[in-house]
Amino acid sequence: MLAVLAFTPGEVVSVDLLMEELSTDQDSKNPKNALQANMRRLRISLESVTGVPGNLLVRTSANGYLLDLPPDAVDAHRFDGLATRGSALLHTSPHEAARILDEALRLWRGQALADVAGGLRCNAYANRLAGRRLGALEDLYEARLSIGREAAVVSALEQLACEHPERERMAELLMLALYRMGRQGDALAVFQRVRAWLNTELGLEPRKKMRRIQEAILMQDPAIDAGLAFAGR
Repeated sequence: MLAVLAFTPGEVVSVDLLMEELSTDQDSKNPKNALQANMRRLRISLESVTGVPGNLLVRTSANGYLLDLPPDAVDAHRFDGLATRGSALLHTSPHEAARILDEALRLWRGQALADVAGGLRCNAYANRLAGRRLGALEDLYEARLSIGREAAVVSALEQLACEHPERERMAELLMLALYRMGRQGDALAVFQRVRAWLNTELGLEPRKKMRRIQEAILMQDPAIDAGLAFAGR
């Protein structure tokens, strides 16, 4: 219940939505009473942890309940804000982008909502956060490649590219890192592996950006050492 309220801190979550999301309460003979009992327990728990009266943290409205906190008090929202700031600085200040993105990713301590057996909304939110984390990792590694930190990221990129073959950007970053470390054959092998996966699983070819990187590696184009701007041309 706290997780559902924390998705939109400061905004009212309707009673109907809470009852729908809390599947354990759907089997109750009186789900509204069960929801109210859960809400009382939640407020008591929050008060014992924070010292703030629970009814001030979780407020009742005419239509539902709201978590009365600013978005930055919720780690997921704080992560989102930092990741957005870091991404915006990628091509103008990669050092600062890397610092902010690293701060954002340090907020993660495992899988999103791993301890919440939620309904559809919880699962959808957890999946969105997981995708957002991968995007922030790609931004971080791009920033580090932009400042010549290939050796610091190549191992992580190799692991993530294997775990997420559908993310072509991850593979592109890995190809660049490997090539710049003098591992041309390994960089081309990444392209072939992703191409085979895309063709087998989705019936697709790699996108234009990845093909351009492959061509540049084959030609040993000096532009590929000039920064990640090449990948977006």
